[in-house]
Amino acid sequence: MLKGWSLAFLCVLFTLTVVCSQSIEDEFSNPCTNADSCGQCMQISPICAWCGQEGFPRSLKRCDIVQNLEKTCNLTDITNPKSTFKEVKNAAWTSGGLDADPIQIKPQELEFTLRPNEPVNFKLKFRQQENYPVDLYFLLDLSYGMARDKEAQKRLIALGHDIGDKMKIITNNFRLGFGSFVDKLLMPYSAWTDTMLDDRCPKDPCRKPHDFRNEVDLGTDYSLFSTKMQAALESISQSLDDAEGGLDGVIQALDCDRIGWREKSRRIIVYSSNSLFHLAGAGKLGGATKQSNLQCSLDADGFYKDEKIYDYPSVSQVASKLREKNANIIFAVMEDVVNDYRKLSAFLDGSVVGELENNSKNIVELINNKYYELRSRIKFEAKNADFVDVKFKSKCRGNVLKETAMCENLEIKESVEFDVTLTVDKDICKGKSGEVIKEVVLDAVGLNETLVVRLNVTCNCQCEASNEEELNSPKCFNGNGTFQCGVCECNPGRYGRNCECDQTEISSEESLRKCRMDPNNTLTCFGRGDCICGQCECYTLSLNSKLEYSGEFCECNDYSCSFGPNGLCGGKKRGVCNCGKCVCLEGWSGHNCECSTDQSRCVASTGTICNNNGTCNCGKCDCDEGSKWFGPTCEECPNCPTQCSEHFACAECTFHFPGTLTREECDKQCPNVEDVDELKESDGVQKCQGKATSDGCTLYFTYEYMDNNEVLIKVQKTKRCPREAPLAAIIGGTVAGIILIPLLIICLCIFIRNRRDAKEYADFLKDKNKARWESGANPIYKDPKSTFQNPTYKGQGGM
Repeated sequence: MLKGWSLAFLCVLFTLTVVCSQSIEDEFSNPCTNADSCGQCMQISPICAWCGQEGFPRSLKRCDIVQNLEKTCNLTDITNPKSTFKEVKNAAWTSGGLDADPIQIKPQELEFTLRPNEPVNFKLKFRQQENYPVDLYFLLDLSYGMARDKEAQKRLIALGHDIGDKMKIITNNFRLGFGSFVDKLLMPYSAWTDTMLDDRCPKDPCRKPHDFRNEVDLGTDYSLFSTKMQAALESISQSLDDAEGGLDGVIQALDCDRIGWREKSRRIIVYSSNSLFHLAGAGKLGGATKQSNLQCSLDADGFYKDEKIYDYPSVSQVASKLREKNANIIFAVMEDVVNDYRKLSAFLDGSVVGELENNSKNIVELINNKYYELRSRIKFEAKNADFVDVKFKSKCRGNVLKETAMCENLEIKESVEFDVTLTVDKDICKGKSGEVIKEVVLDAVGLNETLVVRLNVTCNCQCEASNEEELNSPKCFNGNGTFQCGVCECNPGRYGRNCECDQTEISSEESLRKCRMDPNNTLTCFGRGDCICGQCECYTLSLNSKLEYSGEFCECNDYSCSFGPNGLCGGKKRGVCNCGKCVCLEGWSGHNCECSTDQSRCVASTGTICNNNGTCNCGKCDCDEGSKWFGPTCEECPNCPTQCSEHFACAECTFHFPGTLTREECDKQCPNVEDVDELKESDGVQKCQGKATSDGCTLYFTYEYMDNNEVLIKVQKTKRCPREAPLAAIIGGTVAGIILIPLLIICLCIFIRNRRDAKEYADFLKDKNKARWESGANPIYKDPKSTFQNPTYKGQGGM
């Protein structure tokens, strides 16, 4: 019975452990439960929903995972807005033309309605179209060291026609312009007298330096380009220091509308120089103390007129202007400075660097190659994307999808696809209500083409709208709050779940402090109740239960104690559960009050508790560890002869009288003795034996303890007695073993030997009779005499 209850207790304990572990896991994996309003709930995660049901159980969270609310809240009261998607504009790809704008990006405009932290995904496609418009503006360093070489001048003058011919192969929609730069006309950058200028240009006429001049607007008149280039090269200039003011020229060329940039074109500046560049801060030395305003400031002749007022631009300002104007730069520079421009290019998206050879002999090839490098790659960047995380993925020209916003080596009419993911941060809703509108622009670097993504971000719930709320609602403790979305938003000076607390009586901070068991812990009411005006109101143990947590801080569960045979803490007659621990009633003890404190069952036959060899626990003797004593009252000791000898007298006198006890003593001292045909062994039964006093026979018996702790002795009816030994047989056997057996062995050996000799002699005679001897000659012997007869001999006479 006890084993069954132990198994049941272990099952309950395991179930509670699993449930508690699941609850802890849910607490840490559920991000929704910290929201106090529907709007906050919407901003946490798209997996969160809000229950606006009136009378929702206090122990549950109104903001929870959707699957949880579907089990506890009316489905009609659940607020869980879904994201929506709308494709606003998705025009087909088109090639560039003189009267048509090219389209290389699809789609062009999207619209999403979504919640904060809710990712949205869509496809962005790009295709390299033919005849895409190109505006190329050549920005030349007109310093003496750069432009004095006659061969270089010839190539620069012919550049218009040469570049035009090359670009016709790529596009029939090409325009070319030209500008020049030296440096600011300020000391210590430039000479300010004619004498100093003559010294700087000893062999050629040298005009005053200028920071930037627009020589030729973008157009298709390549002859005008050549004429203006020749005129510019005939009046070169020179500065005093090594660095030039080329970045001022970049800003003016990008920002001035008179340059002629088209809205839908690939805008390229070819920056050609053999010198370094001045950066922000350097202009202050000459008196240009104001930070560059990055705005166009050209006079009627195309000169930069505010060069003496504004400082040089910084690298970040140049990068910003390039992104703003969707332009590219090709740095065509000499070997001495090419590494410096590569470092600069690393900070400028849409820029490349090429090394210009002596005499500028590779200028056309360099521009053509670098243009192809720019044209064959596409890179996207997100603009106006604060509070929005944007991620791009693409296979480009391969088979592996990777996180990248750029693809390279694209050919004309080749397309690539990007997987785009947008996630809006919840901080976008700070200080705002209702729906926040955000337009994110995905911009193709170096191209004036974009995808506009309109995001309508849900920061509040519909039930929080002014036409849905109940002002001074009686549901909020005598009208002390506004009832909306199933909860009360308290009026100033009131707080609490239903606005039942008054700040003038007890502050909200003091109320929370009184509801914390540990002042260093922010958890109130142990997470098992509501803090109402400084006191904890505890939750029920489960949704459909009337049992509640208890304690000042709801720290106790009076229903979590161990189960005994008769229920919680052994049943109402044994103990009660107090804060998770059993408090046992009188007469009971133990973890779940399973033990009786009555020691009557532990009294040994000697009258002592556990025979002084153990401790009485739970109405049962626990014998001393390491001792030889065992049994119900620790009176058993198999290696202690006194136990068997103590009961032997009773076993002997009852059925095998006489013995050491008289008949009267036997009847008095041995009331529980039985005789049996055969002794049986079992747990708690000890087997003994001893020699009877009367005849020396061996007597067998057992003893065991009955429920009343009295000894029961069982005696085997038959005993084993020794028999008289046969002396003659023993002596005869001994003699036979010592004398006769060795003689028999010797005789047997002699017999075996004689038999073997006789057999061998008979075999010899048999072989002798079979022998037959024959004579023979040696086959290799030859007689020394030989006789021959003459065949013609006829007698003794002659013929």
